[in-house]
Formats: sequence, structure tokens, C-alpha cells
Amino acid sequence: MAWDPNRPIPWRRLLREAAIFLVLGALLMVFVVKKPQVTSFIGLVVGMFFYVSFVALLSKFGYERQSIRQARDGRRSVANAPAAATSGARARPAPTRRTSTGPSQRPNRSTKKRRR
Repeated sequence: MAWDPNRPIPWRRLLREAAIFLVLGALLMVFVVKKPQVTSFIGLVVGMFFYVSFVALLSKFGYERQSIRQARDGRRSVANAPAAATSGARARPAPTRRTSTGPSQRPNRSTKKRRR
């Protein structure tokens, strides 16, 4: 898709996701790293800035990630669909010289007369 300056950017969602990732990253750093440094937390903030900027840019090109609710509804609709429609079963193709079975396919070598 092409750039469209009129496409909306979901700022609320982006900032909420960034805040969640920032908090989880900070908690992980506090409990896993022996001596966390201030620069590590600054790096987390800068990384979230890049994340929000990059996803905002992608949204101007038309990228829109599914929400958890949309993904859940999609799974439910697939689960509730009739089994015959989703199984993908199709008729077997007609046998050919290469796929048919029988004595004409590969003659038994033991019944052939061998030359000496």
C-alpha cells in the first residue's frame, strides 16, 4: 500500500502497548539483572520511542495489527464452521500410467528369464 497522510494512527493503543512493554522490561531487568544501571532503563525508554515511531510509520502505510478480540473472534468463526467446508477434502484425481497400481506398473523381475 502507498503512503496515505489521511490514515489515522492509533496513538492510544500504541502508547498503551509501549507502556506495558516498558513496565514489563523494567520489572524483568530489576529481578533478573544483578546490578541494573540507569543507562539500561534509558535504553528501554529509547527502544519504546523507536517502537512507537516505527509502528506509527507503518500505520500510515496501512498496517493494522489485529486486536486480541479480533483474533479470538476469527478463531471462533473457524471453529464453528461446518467440518466439510474447512476440511479441504477433494476428489481423487483419475489414475494415470504413473499413478495406477497393478502388474503393468513394475513387472516382477523374478519371473523374467535372465540371460547368462
